[in-house]
Amino acid sequence: MKQLIFPMAEQYKEYLIDEAKYEGYAESISFPENEDEIQIILGQLRQKHVPVTIQGGKTSITGAAIPKGGHILNVSHMNHVCNSYMAEDGTGRMTVEAGINLMDLTKEIEARFRKTPMFWPIHPTETSATVGGILASGAQGITHLHYGAASQYISELRFIDADGQIWELQQDNQILAPDGNMVSEIEAVIGKEGITGVITSVTLKLLPKPESIWGIAFFFSEKKWAGNFIEYYQQKIPEVPDVQNIAVEYIDQETIALIEQHKNTIAKIKGLPDVPENTAAMIYIELCGTEDGVEAFAEQLMEWAAECESDIDTAWAVSGENEVEKLRTFRHAAAETSNLCIEAARRECTSITKLGTDMYWAGTFTDFLNHIEQTKMETGLDMVVFGHALENHMHINILPKNEKQYQQGIQLIRNWANEINHTNGRCIGEHGIGKLKQEILGDCIPENYQKVCEMWKKQYDLQNVWNVGNIFVKKAVKS
Repeated sequence: MKQLIFPMAEQYKEYLIDEAKYEGYAESISFPENEDEIQIILGQLRQKHVPVTIQGGKTSITGAAIPKGGHILNVSHMNHVCNSYMAEDGTGRMTVEAGINLMDLTKEIEARFRKTPMFWPIHPTETSATVGGILASGAQGITHLHYGAASQYISELRFIDADGQIWELQQDNQILAPDGNMVSEIEAVIGKEGITGVITSVTLKLLPKPESIWGIAFFFSEKKWAGNFIEYYQQKIPEVPDVQNIAVEYIDQETIALIEQHKNTIAKIKGLPDVPENTAAMIYIELCGTEDGVEAFAEQLMEWAAECESDIDTAWAVSGENEVEKLRTFRHAAAETSNLCIEAARRECTSITKLGTDMYWAGTFTDFLNHIEQTKMETGLDMVVFGHALENHMHINILPKNEKQYQQGIQLIRNWANEINHTNGRCIGEHGIGKLKQEILGDCIPENYQKVCEMWKKQYDLQNVWNVGNIFVKKAVKS
């Protein structure tokens, strides 16, 4: 019989740490290639009451896929396309295994829909993230502004519960959720960080590619002007027929400096011009639609940028998928380079992990920027700030250099979470909670959210087998 479960050994060490530099431990690991193998593995583990942590591309920045004991079920070998076809409404469908990553998914879509080019509109910036991991964590990416949540682009989903039972869930089927609301069947799995079961395959809804896509970057010599630009944008997005505003991203001066420092090591952005000197902030905007429509929209943006003291002669404006991808890579480098800083700090202090926020801030964007600048001066902590500007959904990465600063950073994030919980903001966005955020935020995590997740877990995993430690570390699932 084929060996499916392997004792942990030095060769599997890389599976015990993620992008957040959150480390764990396990007794065994497996790499199933199909649902049958998952059921066999679960059967063997169930006899010994071994908890199971689901793992895909290890791109999590919350420790959600890193175990604290038990078994690692790594589904990265389940990465095939099962079928694809055009639907009657002009959209595409493609059924994929959960372990396929975004890079390979994009290639497969391009190969299978050559006559009518399609794309999956969920675009987290990490292309090595797996489809299963994206759905489990609730990841959104920069295109969430226009396209919304991933659940809209899934028509069917298969997952396996703790007893080895296979469930086939449909987007169109509504069920009564544990909190009394009617939701799609797949809501039991999406964004639940693997606590209900392992996703094995998904049928994705694909959209036709737009006629034209543009990326525009504006540079501001003062952060207040970038804040004014965003507030103006929030109040009145240009209304141009046949044009969609896909993304509006903010990147601060400190983040830009990090990216420029590592620019020559990132192939796709080597050819980009240097960021203008004395840039305090950058706003990246992505548009799609007809050529004429996008040009008209871009002209309005340039007028606004000029009114906010941006030198439009220094703006980057590109069109076409390949060129826009370079600017998306620049934006992705914000997270990538901040992670490199954490990696360097860990060489001096091994307890340090990523300290990043995933919060929706209440109030004006300018107030947010002023608050962060004031906090920097008061604490002396290094920080980089970037994120989804129109939604006030920002990622603040604190960059500690030692244990004292690390603990100071943890307390600061808790303070922010408490502030947000007492306003109309949200302290949890698209990254999930995992184990790291649970340890950092503790009782700042909204109790009602944990209760709903716990109710779903009771329905599919009463024995508390799956992804123990995610979302609610201190709570045992009661019968």
